[in-house]
Amino acid sequence: MASRPIAVSNISFGLVSIPVKLFSATRPQSVSFNLLHEKDRSRIQQKIYCPVDDAIVDRSELVRGYEIEKGRYVVFTDEELKGLEAPGGDSSIEITEFLPLSEVDPIYFETSYYLESDRGGGKAYRLLTDAMTTSERVAIGRYTMRGKEHLVVLRPYEQGLMLHTLYYADEVKSASEFDRSVNESSKENELSLAKRLIDDLTHKNFEPSQYHDTYRERVIEAAHQKAAGEQITVPSAPARGQVIDLMAALKASLEKRGAATAADSEPAVSDKKVAASAHGGKSRAPAESTAHAQARRVARKK
Repeated sequence: MASRPIAVSNISFGLVSIPVKLFSATRPQSVSFNLLHEKDRSRIQQKIYCPVDDAIVDRSELVRGYEIEKGRYVVFTDEELKGLEAPGGDSSIEITEFLPLSEVDPIYFETSYYLESDRGGGKAYRLLTDAMTTSERVAIGRYTMRGKEHLVVLRPYEQGLMLHTLYYADEVKSASEFDRSVNESSKENELSLAKRLIDDLTHKNFEPSQYHDTYRERVIEAAHQKAAGEQITVPSAPARGQVIDLMAALKASLEKRGAATAADSEPAVSDKKVAASAHGGKSRAPAESTAHAQARRVARKK
């Protein structure tokens, strides 16, 4: 099924305007549940309750209130809020600057969208994409969507353009609020072992397809089992002890990685031996060498 655009917009920088369509780039697959009445397994309905009147309230009686201090609200009408929306409507992605992507920390990324060129904008779209790709730059700008102005970054992706909405600076918590153990020091031998473990676990490319939401898979499997009348068992979580000796933990991690690597390579060695036996007994050399060594040891004892 073809994706539907969530919005139609224009990328503008200088006197250039490029018509584009926006598409959601992600499709969350997390497990969701409905609340049921345990007695008869029917879905519940949520009512809007007013504790002052002790009564159920209809949605038509609701207004929007902004809390300016604890328990004190100012009320806005829909018309007043409409008048406060960002000017220019929902059709403008205004580029304000270009810079390397490395200058935008991932903590600011919020939501991702694919940008598709709209009618008549193909050539300009391709020109902007190629120029940003060759210069290794991304674009920072503003985008108005549903009346709200967003900070965004545009970047080349898979021969096209992608838009990410960003959090504003005052929406990101400061790292200084959290204990980062900055007063702790790392010993040289500990650092060396940690770097060895990092090197051992380092891969050239990120392959997201090798990772799965195992919780979602277990829940779905259990749901089908329950629907079929089967009994499900909940696996116990593996015990994790507290790390007391950091050096011992690092060494154990390296040894475990080494054992796993050796186990993975054993079938390959066995295959070579089988292949040698199949080609005229070329695998006898190691056995003959062992026999000669045993004979020499016996001779020395005599």
